[in-house]
Amino acid sequence: MTEQEWIEKGKEAYAKMDWKVCLDSYAEAIKLNPNSEAVELRKMAMNIIEFYCKDRFNP
Repeated sequence: MTEQEWIEKGKEAYAKMDWKVCLDSYAEAIKLNPNSEAVELRKMAMNIIEFYCKDRFNP
């Protein structure tokens, strides 16, 4: 898959709140291009997860 295809897959997963697929897809895009827009998208998704899923990170 191309960088853009991984980003699109990540965006689709984001819309469904499928965080694992979302973050994994952005990570794959970043592997292909470390300067990808996926870097910022992944940071934003992580901020949302950390805000809404505090119990997941702080049992």
